[in-house]
Amino acid sequence: MRPLIAPETIDVAPGSVALSAAVGFALAAGGFAVALGMTGIAEGSTSFWYLSRASGFVAYVLLWGSVMWGLLLSSGMGRRWMRPPLLLEAHQFLSTAAIGFAGFHGLVLMGDRYISFPFEAIVVPFASSYEPLLVAFGQIGFWVSVLLIVSFHVRRRIGGRAWRRLHHASFAAFWMAFIHGLLLGTDSAAPLASVLYLATGTPVVFLTLSRVLAAEGIQGVLVGNGAN
Repeated sequence: MRPLIAPETIDVAPGSVALSAAVGFALAAGGFAVALGMTGIAEGSTSFWYLSRASGFVAYVLLWGSVMWGLLLSSGMGRRWMRPPLLLEAHQFLSTAAIGFAGFHGLVLMGDRYISFPFEAIVVPFASSYEPLLVAFGQIGFWVSVLLIVSFHVRRRIGGRAWRRLHHASFAAFWMAFIHGLLLGTDSAAPLASVLYLATGTPVVFLTLSRVLAAEGIQGVLVGNGAN
């Protein structure tokens, strides 16, 4: 059995990082452009709301994929199908793309006049007059994800141990997005949405428990060897 490779020691191709960053910034900028009415969508149109709903689902699925890829990388399970550098590149790409779609999801609501989301209510947690707590779950999850992406690029400076501990916040970001979508989404009661949340939440729980149990098993072996 090959030893696990610490993610913080793996280098990713600069081109991959640049591509994922370009996708993220382009999507966020696109959302801002739509919100300002630069696409020609008439004021009062429900298109803003539908765009936000659609991009929210895409952002959630991408975030789920990023968390799954991260679990496969950290647990070593993914090595059966893909080399660690490729797993890490996929993880980073999905994370950045998720941030881009999440930015689109929020910013495009500036164009919706039914609920009226000003810029502050979109970017500042608890600043929204509409379901402030549930909206804040999505906002906090978004900013935590942004912090984690930034931390990846400075992981060698802050140290592998500190970076790994900080990276545990990715689970909080995912579950905040899960609660945000499940309880706030207007489509959550639809059968397909219920299936989506069940099908994505279950494997995250399974892989997380597997990772925790594996870590405890390794720690127990080390303690046992030390006692001998």
